[in-house]
Amino acid sequence: MTRATIPGTIQEAVQACYDAYGDQKDIALDLGIAGSSVSYGTEVQEIRPGGLGVNYLDRLARMKAASAVPIARHFAALAGGVFQPVAVDGALAADVHQLTREFSDVLALHADAHSARSRDPGDYTPHEARQQIREIDEMVTAAMLFRAQLMARAEGQGGAVAAVPIRGSAR
Repeated sequence: MTRATIPGTIQEAVQACYDAYGDQKDIALDLGIAGSSVSYGTEVQEIRPGGLGVNYLDRLARMKAASAVPIARHFAALAGGVFQPVAVDGALAADVHQLTREFSDVLALHADAHSARSRDPGDYTPHEARQQIREIDEMVTAAMLFRAQLMARAEGQGGAVAAVPIRGSAR
């Protein structure tokens, strides 16, 4: 059962985490906690804000990574940033050439959006903005994959990349 939550709250993020994980009965079973505790994670009240314990959220995310995304987005937004998942599965073609190609796509779309071919050459139309967001996401992904490969080499791991590490002052 999905509980109504207030947008931008931890309860909304926890509900999105639950939705990404699956059925709330499965969540309770997989975490080994009562269904009422799972339900309490999205309860909006004045006495104590809801929210599932961070340890439980960590366990859910480790069991199903997609359930970590809503929580990451929530805290990234509170910190004034954004969270962009980066897939590191499959063949890694994230080298400087891929990054350059993706940046070129961003520039080309920007030029098209501000040309006479656009319905609003002075700005992005909603459609152009959505296209540009997709292109920027692809460029950011290429940059993060390239960064992950460089980090692996800097740490003496060769080209092996299991995750995209962001740590220390290298940000």
